Amino acid sequence: MKPSELSIDTRNYLLNRIFPKLISFLSLPILLRLVNPRFWGEIALLVAIQSLLTGLLSQGKDSSVERYFSRLSKKDATKYSRSYLAKTFFLFFLGLLIIEIAFRLKVVTFFDLPYGLPLRFALIGSLLLSHQRYLYAILRASRKSKKVLKYTQSVALATPLIQIGAIYLVIYFRDFNDRMIVSGYFLGQILILTITNVLIYIYVKKNTKEKETILELGTKNIRSYSNYAFLFIFLSTFINWQDRYFIKYFMSEYDVGLYDAIYRYVDILGVITGSFMIALGPILFSKKDLSNRYFENIQDLIYLTFLLAACGTYISSIAVGILLPESYSSAAYIVPVLALGLSFASCASLITIIFDVKERKDLSVKGILFASVINAALNVLLIPRYDILGAALSMLFSCIFWFILMLLFAHNFNFHMKKNILNIAFLISIIIIYFVFWEQTLLYNLLSIVIFVALLYKCWRLIQRILQFSL
Repeated sequence: MKPSELSIDTRNYLLNRIFPKLISFLSLPILLRLVNPRFWGEIALLVAIQSLLTGLLSQGKDSSVERYFSRLSKKDATKYSRSYLAKTFFLFFLGLLIIEIAFRLKVVTFFDLPYGLPLRFALIGSLLLSHQRYLYAILRASRKSKKVLKYTQSVALATPLIQIGAIYLVIYFRDFNDRMIVSGYFLGQILILTITNVLIYIYVKKNTKEKETILELGTKNIRSYSNYAFLFIFLSTFINWQDRYFIKYFMSEYDVGLYDAIYRYVDILGVITGSFMIALGPILFSKKDLSNRYFENIQDLIYLTFLLAACGTYISSIAVGILLPESYSSAAYIVPVLALGLSFASCASLITIIFDVKERKDLSVKGILFASVINAALNVLLIPRYDILGAALSMLFSCIFWFILMLLFAHNFNFHMKKNILNIAFLISIIIIYFVFWEQTLLYNLLSIVIFVALLYKCWRLIQRILQFSL
Protein backbone atom coordinates (compact mmCIF):
# COMPACT_ATOMS: atom_id res chain seq x y z
CA MET A 1 0.00 0.00 0.00
CA LYS A 2 1.04 3.59 -0.59
CA PRO A 3 1.51 5.85 2.46
CA SER A 4 -1.27 8.17 1.24
CA GLU A 5 -3.68 5.22 1.06
CA LEU A 6 -2.78 4.17 4.58
CA SER A 7 -3.49 7.65 5.84
CA ILE A 8 -6.97 7.62 4.29
CA ASP A 9 -7.81 4.23 5.79
CA THR A 10 -6.47 5.32 9.16
CA ARG A 11 -8.69 8.40 9.14
CA ASN A 12 -11.76 6.49 7.98
CA TYR A 13 -11.43 3.72 10.55
CA LEU A 14 -10.82 6.19 13.37
CA LEU A 15 -14.03 8.00 12.44
CA ASN A 16 -15.74 4.66 11.94
CA ARG A 17 -15.23 3.80 15.62
CA ILE A 18 -15.39 7.21 17.27
CA PHE A 19 -18.42 8.63 15.42
CA PRO A 20 -20.90 6.00 16.73
CA LYS A 21 -19.61 6.54 20.26
CA LEU A 22 -20.10 10.28 19.90
CA ILE A 23 -23.69 9.72 18.78
CA SER A 24 -24.16 7.32 21.69
CA PHE A 25 -22.94 9.99 24.09
CA LEU A 26 -25.50 12.40 22.69
CA SER A 27 -28.39 9.93 22.63
CA LEU A 28 -27.71 8.08 25.89
CA PRO A 29 -28.73 10.97 28.17
CA ILE A 30 -32.04 11.23 26.27
CA LEU A 31 -32.67 7.49 26.52
CA LEU A 32 -31.87 7.44 30.23
CA ARG A 33 -34.37 10.21 30.82
CA LEU A 34 -37.05 8.12 29.15
CA VAL A 35 -36.08 4.78 30.70
CA ASN A 36 -35.91 4.28 34.47
CA PRO A 37 -32.98 2.32 36.00
CA ARG A 38 -35.04 -0.88 36.39
CA PHE A 39 -35.93 -1.07 32.68
CA TRP A 40 -32.41 0.05 31.71
CA GLY A 41 -31.11 -2.84 33.79
CA GLU A 42 -33.30 -5.24 31.80
CA ILE A 43 -32.02 -3.71 28.55
CA ALA A 44 -28.43 -4.21 29.76
CA LEU A 45 -29.10 -7.87 30.60
CA LEU A 46 -30.69 -8.46 27.20
CA VAL A 47 -27.81 -6.71 25.43
CA ALA A 48 -25.48 -9.08 27.28
CA ILE A 49 -27.40 -12.09 25.92
CA GLN A 50 -27.40 -10.47 22.49
CA SER A 51 -23.63 -9.91 22.58
CA LEU A 52 -23.00 -13.51 23.64
CA LEU A 53 -25.23 -14.91 20.89
CA THR A 54 -23.70 -12.56 18.31
CA GLY A 55 -20.28 -13.94 19.20
CA LEU A 56 -21.57 -17.50 18.87
CA LEU A 57 -23.21 -16.82 15.51
CA SER A 58 -20.17 -14.97 14.16
CA GLN A 59 -18.06 -18.09 14.78
CA GLY A 60 -14.91 -15.95 14.48
CA LYS A 61 -15.51 -15.78 10.74
CA ASP A 62 -15.68 -11.97 10.69
CA SER A 63 -12.12 -11.80 12.06
CA SER A 64 -10.74 -14.44 9.70
CA VAL A 65 -12.45 -13.09 6.59
CA GLU A 66 -11.05 -9.62 7.27
CA ARG A 67 -7.58 -11.08 7.44
CA TYR A 68 -7.77 -13.57 4.56
CA PHE A 69 -10.63 -12.62 2.21
CA SER A 70 -8.50 -10.77 -0.33
CA ARG A 71 -6.19 -13.81 -0.51
CA LEU A 72 -8.97 -16.29 -1.32
CA SER A 73 -9.87 -17.32 -4.81
CA LYS A 74 -13.34 -16.29 -6.01
CA LYS A 75 -14.54 -19.90 -5.73
CA ASP A 76 -13.22 -20.35 -2.19
CA ALA A 77 -14.56 -16.96 -1.04
CA THR A 78 -18.07 -17.80 -2.28
CA LYS A 79 -17.95 -21.28 -0.75
CA TYR A 80 -16.65 -19.90 2.55
CA SER A 81 -19.41 -17.26 2.77
CA ARG A 82 -22.22 -19.70 1.94
CA SER A 83 -20.94 -22.17 4.52
CA TYR A 84 -20.80 -19.43 7.15
CA LEU A 85 -24.34 -18.22 6.45
CA ALA A 86 -25.78 -21.75 6.53
CA LYS A 87 -24.13 -22.45 9.90
CA THR A 88 -25.25 -19.06 11.24
CA PHE A 89 -28.93 -19.68 10.54
CA PHE A 90 -28.71 -23.24 11.84
CA LEU A 91 -27.07 -22.14 15.10
CA PHE A 92 -29.56 -19.29 15.49
CA PHE A 93 -32.67 -21.46 15.20
CA LEU A 94 -31.08 -24.16 17.36
CA GLY A 95 -30.26 -21.59 20.04
CA LEU A 96 -33.75 -20.09 19.79
CA LEU A 97 -35.28 -23.53 20.27
CA ILE A 98 -33.09 -24.31 23.29
CA ILE A 99 -33.88 -20.97 24.93
CA GLU A 100 -37.60 -21.40 24.23
CA ILE A 101 -37.63 -24.85 25.86
CA ALA A 102 -35.44 -23.71 28.78
CA PHE A 103 -37.71 -20.79 29.63
CA ARG A 104 -40.91 -22.77 29.27
CA LEU A 105 -39.55 -25.53 31.52
CA LYS A 106 -38.26 -22.84 33.91
CA VAL A 107 -34.73 -24.18 33.66
CA VAL A 108 -33.17 -20.72 33.26
CA THR A 109 -33.99 -19.36 36.72
CA PHE A 110 -30.63 -17.63 37.18
CA PHE A 111 -31.45 -14.95 34.61
CA ASP A 112 -34.95 -14.38 35.99
CA LEU A 113 -35.97 -12.63 32.78
CA PRO A 114 -39.49 -12.95 31.35
CA TYR A 115 -39.42 -14.58 27.93
CA GLY A 116 -41.48 -12.06 26.01
CA LEU A 117 -41.09 -9.69 23.09
CA PRO A 118 -37.97 -7.90 24.43
CA LEU A 119 -35.93 -11.11 24.62
CA ARG A 120 -37.19 -12.35 21.25
CA PHE A 121 -36.32 -9.01 19.65
CA ALA A 122 -32.86 -9.10 21.26
CA LEU A 123 -32.21 -12.59 19.84
CA ILE A 124 -33.29 -11.54 16.34
CA GLY A 125 -31.00 -8.51 16.66
CA SER A 126 -28.06 -10.82 17.42
CA LEU A 127 -28.56 -12.62 14.10
CA LEU A 128 -28.61 -9.31 12.22
CA LEU A 129 -25.57 -8.01 14.11
CA SER A 130 -23.49 -11.11 13.34
CA HIS A 131 -24.40 -10.87 9.66
CA GLN A 132 -23.55 -7.17 9.57
CA ARG A 133 -20.17 -7.79 11.19
CA TYR A 134 -19.38 -10.34 8.49
CA LEU A 135 -20.35 -7.92 5.71
CA TYR A 136 -18.26 -5.15 7.26
CA ALA A 137 -15.29 -7.55 7.41
CA ILE A 138 -15.58 -8.20 3.66
CA LEU A 139 -15.64 -4.46 2.99
CA ARG A 140 -12.55 -3.90 5.14
CA ALA A 141 -10.72 -6.79 3.46
CA SER A 142 -11.61 -5.27 0.08
CA ARG A 143 -10.17 -1.88 1.10
CA LYS A 144 -13.59 -0.18 1.14
CA SER A 145 -12.98 1.97 4.21
CA LYS A 146 -15.14 4.82 2.85
CA LYS A 147 -18.12 2.50 2.48
CA VAL A 148 -17.61 1.08 5.96
CA LEU A 149 -17.57 4.64 7.32
CA LYS A 150 -20.69 5.59 5.37
CA TYR A 151 -22.76 2.63 6.57
CA THR A 152 -21.49 2.96 10.15
CA GLN A 153 -22.44 6.63 10.28
CA SER A 154 -25.90 5.87 8.91
CA VAL A 155 -26.51 3.13 11.49
CA ALA A 156 -25.11 5.27 14.32
CA LEU A 157 -27.45 8.15 13.47
CA ALA A 158 -30.59 6.19 12.60
CA THR A 159 -30.61 3.62 15.42
CA PRO A 160 -30.95 5.95 18.44
CA LEU A 161 -33.44 8.14 16.54
CA ILE A 162 -35.71 5.17 15.84
CA GLN A 163 -35.22 3.80 19.36
CA ILE A 164 -36.08 7.13 20.99
CA GLY A 165 -39.10 7.47 18.69
CA ALA A 166 -40.36 3.98 19.52
CA ILE A 167 -39.89 4.49 23.26
CA TYR A 168 -41.61 7.88 23.11
CA LEU A 169 -44.63 6.33 21.38
CA VAL A 170 -44.90 3.67 24.08
CA ILE A 171 -44.73 6.35 26.79
CA TYR A 172 -47.25 8.53 24.94
CA PHE A 173 -49.86 5.79 24.61
CA ARG A 174 -49.08 3.94 27.88
CA ASP A 175 -46.72 5.43 30.51
CA PHE A 176 -43.13 5.49 31.79
CA ASN A 177 -43.61 2.24 33.71
CA ASP A 178 -44.79 0.10 30.80
CA ARG A 179 -42.41 -2.76 29.94
CA MET A 180 -43.09 -2.25 26.22
CA ILE A 181 -40.40 0.45 26.49
CA VAL A 182 -37.81 -2.34 26.46
CA SER A 183 -39.43 -3.87 23.37
CA GLY A 184 -39.33 -0.49 21.62
CA TYR A 185 -35.57 -0.23 22.24
CA PHE A 186 -34.81 -3.51 20.46
CA LEU A 187 -37.46 -3.07 17.76
CA GLY A 188 -35.74 0.14 16.65
CA GLN A 189 -32.45 -1.73 16.46
CA ILE A 190 -33.97 -4.52 14.34
CA LEU A 191 -35.50 -2.12 11.82
CA ILE A 192 -32.24 -0.29 11.17
CA LEU A 193 -30.11 -3.45 11.07
CA THR A 194 -32.47 -5.07 8.56
CA ILE A 195 -32.33 -2.10 6.19
CA THR A 196 -28.56 -1.65 6.38
CA ASN A 197 -27.85 -5.38 6.04
CA VAL A 198 -29.82 -5.49 2.79
CA LEU A 199 -28.06 -2.38 1.45
CA ILE A 200 -24.57 -3.61 2.37
CA TYR A 201 -25.25 -7.08 0.95
CA ILE A 202 -26.39 -5.60 -2.39
CA TYR A 203 -23.25 -3.46 -2.55
CA VAL A 204 -20.91 -6.34 -1.62
CA LYS A 205 -22.50 -8.69 -4.14
CA LYS A 206 -22.33 -6.08 -6.89
CA ASN A 207 -18.74 -4.98 -6.28
CA THR A 208 -17.00 -8.27 -5.42
CA LYS A 209 -18.72 -10.51 -7.97
CA GLU A 210 -16.14 -10.07 -10.71
CA LYS A 211 -13.14 -9.49 -8.49
CA GLU A 212 -9.96 -11.08 -9.81
CA THR A 213 -8.12 -13.66 -7.77
CA ILE A 214 -5.07 -12.24 -6.00
CA LEU A 215 -3.75 -15.42 -4.46
CA GLU A 216 -4.98 -18.99 -4.31
CA LEU A 217 -5.42 -20.02 -0.70
CA GLY A 218 -7.45 -22.94 0.64
CA THR A 219 -9.96 -22.30 3.40
CA LYS A 220 -8.33 -24.95 5.59
CA ASN A 221 -5.50 -22.48 6.24
CA ILE A 222 -7.79 -20.06 8.05
CA ARG A 223 -9.85 -22.46 10.18
CA SER A 224 -7.41 -22.40 13.09
CA TYR A 225 -7.32 -18.60 13.18
CA SER A 226 -11.11 -18.47 12.89
CA ASN A 227 -11.62 -20.89 15.78
CA TYR A 228 -9.27 -19.02 18.08
CA ALA A 229 -10.85 -15.70 17.08
CA PHE A 230 -14.26 -17.17 17.98
CA LEU A 231 -13.05 -18.28 21.42
CA PHE A 232 -11.41 -14.91 22.06
CA ILE A 233 -14.56 -12.94 21.17
CA PHE A 234 -16.76 -15.34 23.14
CA LEU A 235 -14.62 -15.02 26.28
CA SER A 236 -14.37 -11.24 25.81
CA THR A 237 -18.15 -11.13 26.05
CA PHE A 238 -17.99 -12.84 29.43
CA ILE A 239 -15.52 -10.29 30.78
CA ASN A 240 -17.56 -7.37 29.42
CA TRP A 241 -21.03 -8.52 30.46
CA GLN A 242 -21.05 -11.24 33.12
CA ASP A 243 -20.85 -8.68 35.96
CA ARG A 244 -24.40 -7.50 35.09
CA TYR A 245 -25.78 -10.96 35.78
CA PHE A 246 -23.93 -11.29 39.07
CA ILE A 247 -25.28 -7.89 40.12
CA LYS A 248 -28.77 -9.05 39.13
CA TYR A 249 -28.34 -12.28 41.10
CA PHE A 250 -27.06 -10.64 44.29
CA MET A 251 -28.93 -7.32 44.01
CA SER A 252 -31.59 -6.17 41.51
CA GLU A 253 -32.26 -4.96 37.95
CA TYR A 254 -32.30 -1.41 39.30
CA ASP A 255 -28.65 -1.77 40.40
CA VAL A 256 -27.77 -3.32 37.03
CA GLY A 257 -29.19 -0.20 35.37
CA LEU A 258 -27.07 2.12 37.53
CA TYR A 259 -23.89 0.10 36.91
CA ASP A 260 -24.47 -0.24 33.17
CA ALA A 261 -25.10 3.49 32.67
CA ILE A 262 -21.75 4.34 34.29
CA TYR A 263 -19.99 1.49 32.48
CA ARG A 264 -21.13 2.84 29.10
CA TYR A 265 -19.76 6.25 29.98
CA VAL A 266 -16.35 4.84 30.92
CA ASP A 267 -16.26 2.41 27.97
CA ILE A 268 -15.13 5.28 25.74
CA LEU A 269 -11.60 4.18 26.75
CA GLY A 270 -11.96 0.82 25.07
CA VAL A 271 -13.60 2.38 22.04
CA ILE A 272 -10.82 4.92 21.47
CA THR A 273 -8.05 2.36 22.02
CA GLY A 274 -9.85 -0.09 19.75
CA SER A 275 -10.21 2.69 17.21
CA PHE A 276 -6.46 2.99 16.89
CA MET A 277 -6.10 -0.79 16.70
CA ILE A 278 -8.50 -0.88 13.74
CA ALA A 279 -7.28 2.36 12.18
CA LEU A 280 -3.66 1.23 12.19
CA GLY A 281 -4.68 -2.32 11.33
CA PRO A 282 -3.36 -2.19 7.75
CA ILE A 283 0.10 -1.62 9.22
CA LEU A 284 -0.02 -3.34 12.59
CA PHE A 285 -1.29 -6.63 11.15
CA SER A 286 0.96 -6.62 8.07
CA LYS A 287 4.39 -6.12 9.62
CA LYS A 288 5.96 -9.52 10.09
CA ASP A 289 9.24 -7.92 11.16
CA LEU A 290 8.42 -6.57 14.61
CA SER A 291 10.88 -3.70 14.77
CA ASN A 292 11.65 -1.38 17.68
CA ARG A 293 9.48 1.34 16.12
CA TYR A 294 6.59 -1.11 15.89
CA PHE A 295 6.90 -1.99 19.58
CA GLU A 296 7.29 1.66 20.54
CA ASN A 297 4.01 2.43 18.79
CA ILE A 298 2.18 -0.22 20.84
CA GLN A 299 3.75 1.18 24.02
CA ASP A 300 2.57 4.66 23.03
CA LEU A 301 -0.96 3.30 22.59
CA ILE A 302 -0.76 1.77 26.08
CA TYR A 303 0.36 5.14 27.48
CA LEU A 304 -2.49 6.87 25.60
CA THR A 305 -5.01 4.48 27.16
CA PHE A 306 -3.99 5.45 30.70
CA LEU A 307 -3.94 9.13 29.74
CA LEU A 308 -7.53 8.82 28.54
CA ALA A 309 -8.46 6.99 31.76
CA ALA A 310 -7.06 9.85 33.82
CA CYS A 311 -8.88 12.41 31.63
CA GLY A 312 -12.16 10.59 32.05
CA THR A 313 -11.68 10.25 35.79
CA TYR A 314 -10.96 13.92 36.44
CA ILE A 315 -13.91 15.15 34.40
CA SER A 316 -16.26 12.41 35.60
CA SER A 317 -17.99 14.28 38.44
CA ILE A 318 -18.90 17.14 36.09
CA ALA A 319 -19.64 15.01 33.02
CA VAL A 320 -21.85 12.50 34.82
CA GLY A 321 -23.83 15.33 36.39
CA ILE A 322 -24.48 16.81 32.93
CA LEU A 323 -24.98 13.63 30.92
CA LEU A 324 -26.92 11.39 33.29
CA PRO A 325 -30.18 11.95 35.18
CA GLU A 326 -29.93 12.39 38.94
CA SER A 327 -31.19 8.85 39.58
CA TYR A 328 -28.08 7.45 37.83
CA SER A 329 -25.43 9.88 39.10
CA SER A 330 -25.35 8.21 42.54
CA ALA A 331 -23.19 5.46 40.97
CA ALA A 332 -20.55 7.89 39.62
CA TYR A 333 -18.12 7.01 42.44
CA ILE A 334 -17.13 3.78 40.63
CA VAL A 335 -15.79 5.68 37.57
CA PRO A 336 -12.09 5.69 38.62
CA VAL A 337 -12.12 1.94 39.36
CA LEU A 338 -13.83 1.10 36.07
CA ALA A 339 -11.53 3.47 34.19
CA LEU A 340 -8.45 1.66 35.50
CA GLY A 341 -9.97 -1.77 34.85
CA LEU A 342 -10.92 -0.98 31.26
CA SER A 343 -7.48 0.60 30.72
CA PHE A 344 -5.71 -2.63 31.65
CA ALA A 345 -8.20 -4.59 29.50
CA SER A 346 -7.59 -2.33 26.49
CA CYS A 347 -3.81 -2.61 26.92
CA ALA A 348 -4.02 -6.39 27.13
CA SER A 349 -5.99 -6.36 23.86
CA LEU A 350 -3.33 -4.17 22.26
CA ILE A 351 -0.61 -6.68 23.05
CA THR A 352 -2.62 -9.46 21.37
CA ILE A 353 -1.84 -7.74 18.04
CA ILE A 354 1.66 -9.17 18.34
CA PHE A 355 0.25 -12.69 18.67
CA ASP A 356 -2.06 -12.17 15.67
CA VAL A 357 0.86 -11.08 13.50
CA LYS A 358 2.85 -14.15 14.54
CA GLU A 359 -0.15 -16.47 14.00
CA ARG A 360 -0.34 -17.29 17.76
CA LYS A 361 -3.96 -16.46 18.49
CA ASP A 362 -3.94 -19.31 21.02
CA LEU A 363 -1.94 -17.13 23.42
CA SER A 364 -4.66 -14.46 23.32
CA VAL A 365 -7.28 -17.09 24.12
CA LYS A 366 -5.31 -18.50 27.07
CA GLY A 367 -4.94 -15.06 28.60
CA ILE A 368 -8.58 -14.03 28.36
CA LEU A 369 -9.75 -17.48 29.53
CA PHE A 370 -7.89 -17.14 32.82
CA ALA A 371 -9.01 -13.50 33.17
CA SER A 372 -12.70 -14.36 32.65
CA VAL A 373 -12.56 -17.16 35.26
CA ILE A 374 -10.89 -14.84 37.78
CA ASN A 375 -13.43 -12.12 37.01
CA ALA A 376 -16.33 -14.50 37.70
CA ALA A 377 -14.81 -15.71 40.99
CA LEU A 378 -14.16 -12.16 42.19
CA ASN A 379 -17.70 -11.10 41.28
CA VAL A 380 -19.04 -13.85 43.54
CA LEU A 381 -16.76 -12.74 46.39
CA LEU A 382 -16.91 -8.94 46.10
CA ILE A 383 -20.43 -7.99 44.90
CA PRO A 384 -22.21 -9.26 48.05
CA ARG A 385 -19.79 -7.20 50.15
CA TYR A 386 -19.27 -4.00 48.11
CA ASP A 387 -22.35 -3.92 45.82
CA ILE A 388 -21.67 -2.43 42.37
CA LEU A 389 -18.22 -1.28 43.51
CA GLY A 390 -17.44 -4.97 43.93
CA ALA A 391 -18.20 -5.57 40.24
CA ALA A 392 -15.90 -2.69 39.28
CA LEU A 393 -13.12 -4.03 41.53
CA SER A 394 -13.55 -7.50 40.00
CA MET A 395 -13.07 -5.98 36.55
CA LEU A 396 -9.96 -4.11 37.73
CA PHE A 397 -8.18 -7.05 39.40
CA SER A 398 -8.95 -9.56 36.64
CA CYS A 399 -7.80 -7.15 33.91
CA ILE A 400 -4.56 -6.39 35.75
CA PHE A 401 -3.90 -10.14 35.79
CA TRP A 402 -4.79 -10.35 32.07
CA PHE A 403 -2.42 -7.49 31.19
CA ILE A 404 0.47 -9.01 33.15
CA LEU A 405 -0.10 -12.42 31.54
CA MET A 406 -0.07 -10.85 28.06
CA LEU A 407 3.22 -9.11 28.88
CA LEU A 408 4.75 -12.42 29.94
CA PHE A 409 3.64 -14.10 26.70
CA ALA A 410 4.90 -11.14 24.65
CA HIS A 411 8.39 -11.54 26.12
CA ASN A 412 8.80 -14.56 23.84
CA PHE A 413 8.57 -12.17 20.88
CA ASN A 414 11.04 -9.67 22.40
CA PHE A 415 8.38 -7.18 23.48
CA HIS A 416 9.38 -5.53 26.75
CA MET A 417 7.38 -2.78 28.40
CA LYS A 418 10.18 -0.28 29.01
CA LYS A 419 8.77 2.99 27.70
CA ASN A 420 6.58 5.35 29.74
CA ILE A 421 6.58 3.08 32.82
CA LEU A 422 7.00 5.98 35.27
CA ASN A 423 4.41 8.10 33.44
CA ILE A 424 1.87 5.27 33.55
CA ALA A 425 2.58 4.68 37.26
CA PHE A 426 2.00 8.39 37.89
CA LEU A 427 -1.33 8.30 36.01
CA ILE A 428 -2.48 5.25 37.98
CA SER A 429 -1.57 6.96 41.25
CA ILE A 430 -3.51 10.16 40.49
CA ILE A 431 -6.56 8.11 39.50
CA ILE A 432 -6.36 6.30 42.85
CA ILE A 433 -5.93 9.64 44.64
CA TYR A 434 -9.07 10.94 42.95
CA PHE A 435 -11.02 7.88 44.07
CA VAL A 436 -9.81 8.02 47.67
CA PHE A 437 -9.66 11.73 48.46
CA TRP A 438 -11.76 13.76 46.03
CA GLU A 439 -14.93 15.48 47.18
CA GLN A 440 -17.83 17.17 45.40
CA THR A 441 -16.86 20.79 46.05
CA LEU A 442 -16.28 23.77 43.80
CA LEU A 443 -12.55 23.91 44.56
CA TYR A 444 -11.98 20.25 43.72
CA ASN A 445 -14.06 20.56 40.54
CA LEU A 446 -12.01 23.55 39.36
CA LEU A 447 -8.78 21.67 40.08
CA SER A 448 -10.18 18.66 38.21
CA ILE A 449 -10.86 20.81 35.14
CA VAL A 450 -7.29 22.16 35.16
CA ILE A 451 -5.83 18.64 35.41
CA PHE A 452 -8.24 17.41 32.71
CA VAL A 453 -7.16 20.13 30.25
CA ALA A 454 -3.47 19.41 30.88
CA LEU A 455 -3.97 15.67 30.34
CA LEU A 456 -6.07 16.30 27.24
CA TYR A 457 -3.27 18.39 25.72
CA LYS A 458 -0.82 15.57 26.45
CA CYS A 459 -3.23 13.12 24.75
CA TRP A 460 -3.37 15.28 21.64
CA ARG A 461 0.44 15.47 21.35
CA LEU A 462 0.74 11.71 21.80
CA ILE A 463 -2.00 11.01 19.22
CA GLN A 464 -0.10 13.11 16.67
CA ARG A 465 3.02 11.00 17.25
CA ILE A 466 1.07 7.74 16.96
CA LEU A 467 -0.56 8.74 13.69
CA GLN A 468 2.85 9.50 12.19
CA PHE A 469 3.41 5.75 12.25
CA SER A 470 0.95 5.43 9.35
CA LEU A 471 2.72 7.99 7.16
